[in-house]
Amino acid sequence: MGLEAAVRIADPGACPVANASDQTGARIESVTRSSAAGTVIEEFEIDSCETAPDGTEAVFSDDRYSVYRFEREPETPCFCERIEEFGCPVVDIHADAGELRVLFRPTDVETLKQIVSALREEFGSLRLEHLVQSDENAKRDSVVVDRGKLTDRQREVLETAYEMGYFEHPKGANAQTVAAALDITPTTFAEHLSAAQSKLLKSVVEK
Repeated sequence: MGLEAAVRIADPGACPVANASDQTGARIESVTRSSAAGTVIEEFEIDSCETAPDGTEAVFSDDRYSVYRFEREPETPCFCERIEEFGCPVVDIHADAGELRVLFRPTDVETLKQIVSALREEFGSLRLEHLVQSDENAKRDSVVVDRGKLTDRQREVLETAYEMGYFEHPKGANAQTVAAALDITPTTFAEHLSAAQSKLLKSVVEK
């Protein structure tokens, strides 16, 4: 049994990888990190471009792609390292148009809640974009759920309800408590939740 989660944030702070994707308009999918002599070194690949993104230097280039490197002090706030402080190694990093998408595998739901809460407190609004639970004893029956069918408000309602324990048994929060956190009425909360669940369940039950 395990979890795999991905979060997406539009403004990950002073993240050179996200900034490079915004500056060049390129999608960055390959990021590596290392630490030596008290300095963190990161490299990423993008399609060849004429000049290195701000704060980086080119270390390799051919007709396929270019590799850029930057260094930073360990004390510099880092979105990915904040996740790893909870004992969850980051396994994949993407950046596109200044947004950062980070994939990691938390040990349990409580750890995931703590990570998301800490990230939001330090970096601001983010989206839980991907969440899969594995079960070695269960027959594999994968379903792709298109979260793009949800409105921004429906997604916010679902994420807030989940984080506050609304779907737990016993409930960690009731509808009135979640609605208050969202600054909406319980009736409006129920309407948004019902609409969101209907859209997502349709993807699950349809064959």
